[in-house]
Amino acid sequence: MAAKPLTYEDLRKAVAGDAMAFRAVTDLDPAGGEGDKLFPPTYQGGVYAREKRIINGQPVPCVLLDSVQSQANRLELALLDWHRSADNDKKPFPLVQIDFAKTVAAEVGLFTVLEAPHRIADGLFLACEIKETDNGQTSPKRFRHPGDASQGSRIGRLVDDSSSANATGIFGLCPTSLLFGMWDSHGARGGLGEKFQRALVSEIIGVGATEDSRRPASRVDPLLVVAGESLPIKINPDRTWANVEKGTDKLSKVGLGNVTPSLEIPPNKRKPGEDKYNHGGVSVQFARQISVLSLPALRRLRFPTANASAEEQAKANIAARTTLAALGLAAVARQWSTGFNLRSRCELVPRNGLVFDLLTAGHSCPFTLSVEEASKLVHDATDAALECALPWPTGNAEPPWQNGCLNLTPTKDLAEAIAKSRKLAAEPTE
Repeated sequence: MAAKPLTYEDLRKAVAGDAMAFRAVTDLDPAGGEGDKLFPPTYQGGVYAREKRIINGQPVPCVLLDSVQSQANRLELALLDWHRSADNDKKPFPLVQIDFAKTVAAEVGLFTVLEAPHRIADGLFLACEIKETDNGQTSPKRFRHPGDASQGSRIGRLVDDSSSANATGIFGLCPTSLLFGMWDSHGARGGLGEKFQRALVSEIIGVGATEDSRRPASRVDPLLVVAGESLPIKINPDRTWANVEKGTDKLSKVGLGNVTPSLEIPPNKRKPGEDKYNHGGVSVQFARQISVLSLPALRRLRFPTANASAEEQAKANIAARTTLAALGLAAVARQWSTGFNLRSRCELVPRNGLVFDLLTAGHSCPFTLSVEEASKLVHDATDAALECALPWPTGNAEPPWQNGCLNLTPTKDLAEAIAKSRKLAAEPTE
């Protein structure tokens, strides 16, 4: 069956019906072609994540090139880039962000929920304030209170009160949390805080992966021909240095001198349990991205609206789920269009175009989705959601929303902790 462009009507019908999922399986090749090496991410002990997968009915050695968590981050950053490039009067979705501009951590700038590990439930947002008006008086108030939800802001309590049966508030505050999942474990309810499973899952694996190869490490200094440990120097408190006969520091500490070519990691730089050899990447037959949007996961969510009849409520539920589905598919399309540069020496090129298969029991139907089509899909879906009185503050909505963004201010303690942490990270290491 030839693939056709996915329309809003197709998507709504799939969400409202009995379809199981949208799946996109994309085979990719190393940009360097056959025989080129790829460098997977390393985990504790300096190892790659290896496993066998059943492919074409046979167990095949594979290696993880991009985990579910890493793919979620890339999808979120693709959405963030879309939000920032869109016109202010028509942002594609609501976005919560922390503004550090007037704090001691001003260099951080804006930090959004799409960059936070736990999304809107992240501890960073618990340590923020928002201006709220009560009885005609406007004053800063804790966005969310970690110990007593009633002491938090009205908007922040939308997170505290959220559940699968009442996802309306978080739909209009941070819809991506419903797509990529979250656990509100740091809020007032602690471990009893609401959990939302991932509805959108993606990962990239290398298929037919070879065993680790070896990679030499070396440095040839064009001027200082001695090894980095051979010439004694003294490093001053301001990080300048002097060449003194009885200095106790080494040239290598200031990035100078030669490093003898070697396949092994020096014992003093080897982490506990780490292999003694420098990892040299792997060769694969091909790579594969597998992305799945679960429609049953979206159907578990309810979006109650005020004074709605049973028929109106059913329509609102479908509209909200369709909006989330459109946003998830748009994230895949946008990340896909930017390419697959996973890290240094892990550049992948798709063999074919992006195709989503809509899966029902015993049947699949292929759809194409370009970036432009995905954008229209989201806008059509959000228009339908607004008609159902669902919250979606993406334009010049009422304060404190502005241009589709809710700006929070970090507490003084949070800003200082971040500034001190960044200062420590900047200090030189051995």
